[in-house]
Amino acid sequence: MFLFSTDALIESSLTSLTSKYLNATGRSAKNLCISEKKTGSGLHDAYISDLVIFMSHFTDMKNLFTVLFCLLSLFSEAQKKHSFNEAQFYSELGTLAEKKDFFQVKKLLVTNKSRIDQEVYYYYWSLAENAFSHFSASNEAIELFLEGAGSMKNDSVFKEILLVKQLNLVNLFEYKDAYLTNQYILEHFKHVCTEEEIEDLTNTGKIWKALENSGKQKIHHPVDVKIGLTRDMAKLANVPVTVSGKTKNFIFDTGANFSVIQRSVALEMNCEIIPVQFDVSAITGAKVKSDLAVVKELFIGDQNSGQVVRCENVVFLVFDDKDLTFSEVNYSIQGIIGFPVIRNLDEIRITKEDELLIPKTPEVYQQSNMILNGFVPVVQVIQEKDTLQFSFDTGAVETSLNRAYYQKYKKRVEKKGKKKTLKSGGAGGMVEFEGYLLPSVTLAVGTSEEVTLKDIQVRKDQVGEVSADFDGNLGQDFIKQFDEMIISFKYSAIQFR
Repeated sequence: MFLFSTDALIESSLTSLTSKYLNATGRSAKNLCISEKKTGSGLHDAYISDLVIFMSHFTDMKNLFTVLFCLLSLFSEAQKKHSFNEAQFYSELGTLAEKKDFFQVKKLLVTNKSRIDQEVYYYYWSLAENAFSHFSASNEAIELFLEGAGSMKNDSVFKEILLVKQLNLVNLFEYKDAYLTNQYILEHFKHVCTEEEIEDLTNTGKIWKALENSGKQKIHHPVDVKIGLTRDMAKLANVPVTVSGKTKNFIFDTGANFSVIQRSVALEMNCEIIPVQFDVSAITGAKVKSDLAVVKELFIGDQNSGQVVRCENVVFLVFDDKDLTFSEVNYSIQGIIGFPVIRNLDEIRITKEDELLIPKTPEVYQQSNMILNGFVPVVQVIQEKDTLQFSFDTGAVETSLNRAYYQKYKKRVEKKGKKKTLKSGGAGGMVEFEGYLLPSVTLAVGTSEEVTLKDIQVRKDQVGEVSADFDGNLGQDFIKQFDEMIISFKYSAIQFR
């Protein structure tokens, strides 16, 4: 698994909107019903508020209970119609968003749209649409939020929503607008950014500025395409990639936030390198310098057979050869086809026989079980009766478990697992960390059969840039248990058959 993280984009803080919204509108969770805005259940809330004030004048308990009984009878029908607890609902939305459970966030928003303030609705709707790869719809929701929340005095909320807008624009390959949004955040909301966010915005701003005139990425495959995968010495799936008539094998990796190429390979393929020298966080925790290359045209697949996908304006991170070389195991990565290209294929199928199938027309899937966290696909994984969230990485040989899993099942892990020093690799080299080795874990995705995996690494702490928000990372050892894996980016679904 190789991580090329941009913290503000991928790990932007989704702190609970509830307290921010309530503070901005002069509310609190305790007296939310007392507000100058009487929308939805607000009128009934005003009755209850007046009732509380009215009752406070009574000291005689008998009189109090008599009045309470009469008034509650009088408003019994209103209570039936307006039993919705706005404060509790906002708190639940905030908690779900922090956990990145956008399946439930979207469900609650659809069910309760008419009951809640529209600013809150559009805020969370924009997050959900981003998670389900509906980037244009997410930006539309952001604009509606900004229109309605213009008088809101809470810059942290605006900063967070603009970070989402920047991410949407990058995913739409609208780099110039992404840069302008990036600079707007730094100019107007720097005072509510953390030092880490400021550093990341400054760093990623270099990328979007360098790409502002590069053109949008486009993918062409007018027919169904079948491409044979090969395995390198690390057992990672590779595809043939042709640029300027020269063909190399590149890793096909959903876990890579961007496509990647060695500097020597980029020069050999006549790629025009843009000298940006921005920082990329390696799994070791160190910063690795990278430049950019925009490849105007490349082909994935065997050109002799005609089974190819033609890609335009593909962005590559250009690393020095040493940063993609693992001398300990005599292994080197020439290049990686990363998530921005793979997502634009709409649907991919990988078979047990190592065939990559890309249908011209994606199949329609009604049930979603995948979201995006920045540039990383995240899938719902079932363990016994629990629903967990795993990042999904075709470039990882083995499934691994993160700190979040360890914290949820600490007693089980410490009882059944063996404590030991573990290793993991990525751009910038290898890293060692303390963790556990679980003898077995049984998992399932969607309606697939359960799979029992052996000797699974458990990270006790956060390692490098591995997100601790998710329970684990699903790798090739799970995928290879099935005849076929289908990933529909268009319909946010993963199936194993």
